Amino acid sequence: MSRNRLHYHIWGLILILSAGCENLIEYSPYQSGSGDLPQKLNEKVISGLKSKSSDTFEPFRVAIIGDSHTYYDDFDDQIKALNSIDSIDFVIHNGDITMSGIYREFMWYQDIASGLSHPMIAIVGNHDFLSNGELVYQDMFGPLSFSFDYNNCRFVFFDDIIWERNVEDPDFEWLYSALEADGNISHVFLVAHIPPWSAPFSVGNSYLFYRILEEQQVSLSIHGHTHSFFQGKRDECEVPFLISGDATDREIILMDVRPDTVLITRESF
Repeated sequence: MSRNRLHYHIWGLILILSAGCENLIEYSPYQSGSGDLPQKLNEKVISGLKSKSSDTFEPFRVAIIGDSHTYYDDFDDQIKALNSIDSIDFVIHNGDITMSGIYREFMWYQDIASGLSHPMIAIVGNHDFLSNGELVYQDMFGPLSFSFDYNNCRFVFFDDIIWERNVEDPDFEWLYSALEADGNISHVFLVAHIPPWSAPFSVGNSYLFYRILEEQQVSLSIHGHTHSFFQGKRDECEVPFLISGDATDREIILMDVRPDTVLITRESF
């Protein structure tokens, strides 16, 4: 084979390999911006909810899911099941929308979640903090901790991640202040990824968490993280807890808020 022919064969092979690898290029796990992802999703949803919220109490329904991670087939079915329930005011995702906190996982989450016909608010999970996920989350969703009122009920979303952000304590001062409501508020709900009895919390932190919930008379403390459904009280605290499972449980938790009670049902799909 002549040198010229060999030269052409080599360049042809390079072009073929380059074309075949076009879709295999991975985003850096350290990418920190939202790139082509939507921005400030939680803030936009909350703004929309506030515009239709009543100043006085009216009954409403919230759907609760969590820990979708990379269970994409189950998560996609979960979104379709949510779309089949017209009575939902909004959806809460209890966090861990990724497994490793990398940009592409946020992208895959959004590819599926964008098909939801209801507004959805997602709290940050510990897996979402990995790599530069904390920064991607903030660009894509907004602040890590936030609160808003809906139909005269207070919803407080609290970033309680400890190990993955290398801190000893969550911002309990912020939590105490955010939960504080005047006597006219019908219910106060807390949403945080990790329940206060989980391993990241020291004995002192768990104790303080419980006391804050009790003192601020929280109606229900809502969490994910354990991948196992739980509803009820703990010996250490008088406030009831609700823990969602993960997407592979193939269920939706429905929370119906009434003037004097909160009803929880589980819908399988």
